[in-house]
Amino acid sequence: MDCTCYDNSELRCSTSKSLSNGLLVVKNLMGKNFKTLDFKFDSTKFDLTADYFSSLTTLIDDSHTSHISITFRYHNFELFHSHTAAFRSLFDNIKYQNRIRTRLTIELHALKAKSILFDSNSFDELHVDELSIYADSLSSPFEMIFNQTNITHLNIEGAIVQHDPELIKTFTGKIKAFKITRMIDTVNSDEFPPFPVESYVIEAHKLRKLEALTFENYTQLNGINIIQPDVSITPQLLTGLEKLTKLNAMSFDAERIADGALKHVKQIKTLAFGPYLKMIDGESLQSLKLLQQLDVRYVQFPTLQGNSSCLLADYINKRRMLGLTVYLPQENPDCDCILIFLNNMIDDGSQLKQCFETTNDRCLFSSCPFIADYFQRQQQEPEQQQPIPTKPDTKKINEPYDEDTDTYLSSIDNTPFVVDLDVPPLLNDTYFEEHITTTTTELTTTTLKTNSFVIINDDKNEKIQITTSNPNDFDFPVYFTTSVERRLEPKHQRYTLVISWIPFAIIAACLFLLLIVSMIGYVIYYKHRTASFKLVPTTPII
Repeated sequence: MDCTCYDNSELRCSTSKSLSNGLLVVKNLMGKNFKTLDFKFDSTKFDLTADYFSSLTTLIDDSHTSHISITFRYHNFELFHSHTAAFRSLFDNIKYQNRIRTRLTIELHALKAKSILFDSNSFDELHVDELSIYADSLSSPFEMIFNQTNITHLNIEGAIVQHDPELIKTFTGKIKAFKITRMIDTVNSDEFPPFPVESYVIEAHKLRKLEALTFENYTQLNGINIIQPDVSITPQLLTGLEKLTKLNAMSFDAERIADGALKHVKQIKTLAFGPYLKMIDGESLQSLKLLQQLDVRYVQFPTLQGNSSCLLADYINKRRMLGLTVYLPQENPDCDCILIFLNNMIDDGSQLKQCFETTNDRCLFSSCPFIADYFQRQQQEPEQQQPIPTKPDTKKINEPYDEDTDTYLSSIDNTPFVVDLDVPPLLNDTYFEEHITTTTTELTTTTLKTNSFVIINDDKNEKIQITTSNPNDFDFPVYFTTSVERRLEPKHQRYTLVISWIPFAIIAACLFLLLIVSMIGYVIYYKHRTASFKLVPTTPII
């Protein structure tokens, strides 16, 4: 087994043999404590017996860390067999330490179908905050594999997960939030059965048909993500969703949101759009009266067709006054006028200053009326006072590991936890990166540190956070995506009183009108006087 250490906190190993044959190398690392363990195995057969990973517990740092991440990658195998309690001892030494957050990722790359076998209670007595499994199939029913587990977030991607209603009677697993991701033509209750979980999110890729009424009796279905469907989002596609009273989160990564489509999801509180969006119906947006959060981080505003960008910006501008929280794109390389307008509400005006000279004329004559009016005012009021900074919301919406996570985990009930618009995680050698975030209340200083990059924002009164997948109170994902976001919240703004040209225009118009009236009066008077004059008749000279 070849192993590499990084900063004495991360260990990555790869081998062409099973883990048990490589333990001698691992034992040489005893005494070292790691926060991240990543193992890659390449073999034809893997047989995981009970307590298979017990020796790894000695490598885990359980004293000076806030999180532990373990990843197992199995490649090019013909048989993967996990026996009962194979993963039981992984986090035994820290499972009762609430301050440490745990993450387990299992990637299975089989050479042929039906080569993955999980025995009953494979994850017996496993306590973990997040468990992610990427596979093409799971041979056993959900209730059999995850019985007697305690999992906060369970994510299964790619596999058809079986459901056995008969096993629910004996199922004692506790799973707070479950997300299942599949590439599928038709979404219905047969493909996504009612698993025994507290919160349930369906993510469908390449969807063609949604049979919403089949989910009418689901009490735990909180979110649906429709990613790159082969059809437009039409009222016919979403018909029936209005009857799902527990549904409170939707995400669409589609080219077109047709007229009236969103009227079928008036009950949702969280909505997200993806980068494939090109057209959207403004009337549908206006029907979302209960919406609390809108995520447009991935929307490509310059590529929106027609007046879609104008409608979206107008909706954001009006609804933020009513309490709507908006997640905006971090970057604006094209100096899009609408993004400048939206971002100027929350930053110090740096984007406006940076883009003003290059986009001034284009923005002054924008086809969006309120955008053109905004830039006209900016041109006439060069020294306009910027909005007075307000204290940022210190609610940890996208920090997977912090002191407030206990509250966050305890309030996960009946809340959707994934509105993930990124491309599904690829089964490759991408490694989990740790994130260290510090936040103050008066002037926010956020430092994001990973093995590959560092982002520092210490001069702006805003929140910049790293997300990965699961919200609290309709917040956005914490665990399954990695992106930088900006949060636009309603706040009161004060501006200096500036003399406008409008009063002068009104006075000039009145003077002009008075001149016209005077001229008309003179013409009437002149004609009246001419009509009153009569010539004296003349007589011929005698």
